[in-house]
Amino acid sequence: MKAYQETYLTLMHSASEREAPLEQARDPEAFWAAIRARSARAAQRGAQGTALLRDELFPTLDNIMDASPQELDDLLEFAGKLMSGPVADPGLNYRIHLALVSYARQKKLRDMLIRELYHLGMALYNLETSLSPSPVRLYAVRMRMCFAEAASHFETDYDEIQDPEIRGFIHRSMSNIALGYEGNEPEIARAKLTAITRAIRILSDPDVRAKTPSLPWELYLYKSHQERTSMLSYLRTGNAEADVFAQVLESAQVVHQRQARAAREQGVPLQPRWQYAYIAARYHCGAMLLPDFLDGLYALSTAQPEDDFSYQGLFSHISIPALFMEYGKEFKNERERRKLAPRLRRMLNRMFPWLMRLSSSGSDASFALRQLLYAYVELPDCMPFFEAAQNVFAAARPDSYARMWITGQVSRLLCDWMIRDYPERLIGLSGCTSAEDVAHRREELLDFATRAGRLCDIGVVHFFGIDETSCRGRFEEEQALLQLHAYCGSQLLGSHDSTALCADVAYGHHCHYDERGGYPLGFSPRTSPVRPMIYLVAAASALAAAVEDFDARFDGIVAELFEGEGTRFSPFVVRLLRAPGRVEQLRECMELWVRQAYVDLLDRRKAMLAAEGDSSPA
Repeated sequence: MKAYQETYLTLMHSASEREAPLEQARDPEAFWAAIRARSARAAQRGAQGTALLRDELFPTLDNIMDASPQELDDLLEFAGKLMSGPVADPGLNYRIHLALVSYARQKKLRDMLIRELYHLGMALYNLETSLSPSPVRLYAVRMRMCFAEAASHFETDYDEIQDPEIRGFIHRSMSNIALGYEGNEPEIARAKLTAITRAIRILSDPDVRAKTPSLPWELYLYKSHQERTSMLSYLRTGNAEADVFAQVLESAQVVHQRQARAAREQGVPLQPRWQYAYIAARYHCGAMLLPDFLDGLYALSTAQPEDDFSYQGLFSHISIPALFMEYGKEFKNERERRKLAPRLRRMLNRMFPWLMRLSSSGSDASFALRQLLYAYVELPDCMPFFEAAQNVFAAARPDSYARMWITGQVSRLLCDWMIRDYPERLIGLSGCTSAEDVAHRREELLDFATRAGRLCDIGVVHFFGIDETSCRGRFEEEQALLQLHAYCGSQLLGSHDSTALCADVAYGHHCHYDERGGYPLGFSPRTSPVRPMIYLVAAASALAAAVEDFDARFDGIVAELFEGEGTRFSPFVVRLLRAPGRVEQLRECMELWVRQAYVDLLDRRKAMLAAEGDSSPA
């Protein structure tokens, strides 16, 4: 590789170097100083990395048709290493493979095109996974087209291809077509099953295998069975036909047998992920009743050692509770659901402290956190989603939690001022039909404002990687992804009783008041029944951005609010700050909240640790 590529990889790896956990700071000043220091280091890395790419890489990609064979080899190696270290750069990996596909297509290099179509499909898959398990799909069709084009060479000129590696890319692409079908709608599930079944049939064909005996056929076949086993989630919908059940359960059995054999040979227990797949398959084929299946999930979750931070530990401590809640939805009446609460409480009491320790170890659990938040069910006598979501951030992302907490406090203060100054503007919220109602329901409205402010940015759980590990400026695709946090947050909040009123606030708090800017496009806060709260939280969110460097940023952000009166921000919200003494009152409150956020973080974490000590059997 070239020197600039080695330097860029060094910058990336420095982003993952172990630092003292933020929550271990001795006092609030040390906590915020550590956050500022991290931000400064990230900005320095970003400036250095951006300069390297601007001066060295992008000119090569812009003129890819003139690249030498050595430059192409360097690009391919660089792209691979971007995805193989402790942190990854899927956006840059995508840009490189996109350029290499263009080169191969223009030069009519068939073998190179097959390889690069596979890599481009995987690059798109890596971008798509940041959205999972939300309903948003941005790259699935393009991913599927890349794999399908590469796989099409099996039918057209497979025998002409002499390189075993390129034939391997054809078969891997054929199996990966299924990755482009995400969702549990019957037509999508059927298309995915068809793609996997075709791949399995071809991978099992002795005549095909005989043409390239050096390929790892059994591994390819096993991976395809794993992908078909992942369709257990579709079986939960109740829409699956008999042949779908049969094929998915067949793959689950194949995967279980291989994993069980490997466990016996190595003298280790069967991994929790595959224990789950096995008992889920038994449940779906009718060999196990739902209560027994849930008992099995509970046992899997609570049996894993508390110091296991491997993928299997993550699956046991986070994914299994999420699956427990997903399957628990099949109980329809409250009495049956209430019986699940003790076990769920026990799993959550174990999970949050484990998540604190995982975060301190430097490991990433972003996907599992999203899985948990999307699967969460508010059971009777169990933690509401509002509290669970805050625990997730306090355990895994203490800096994000502190900012969220302060946003909630600022929202509450602005709402209090609005009740005093312009109560008529809050008519319609919480059933208020008059200014008198607004005054009477003051505490209810303040609680609403606090909740909405604290969780308005919950959707950023999808995009921690873009914010925290990048060593360069963001690409357009990444800017678009980050803006999706508003939609993803609204989907999460709208699914639970304790946060449903906050969904539109999450969706619209980045929209400009005059609707001539901001995002998302196509959503008008004016049409929302909670529009006054959207406008309040929009201002609170902007003000809370000052907390990381409060003395330097507060006055500037207040000036931005005044400048944006009637355009970016609601004029009535800005007028709250124009009242005599209000800016100074806000400054004093936020100076206090910067300290209290840290104290609240520690208190919440202590409460999670105390709950872990409740080991009473469920």
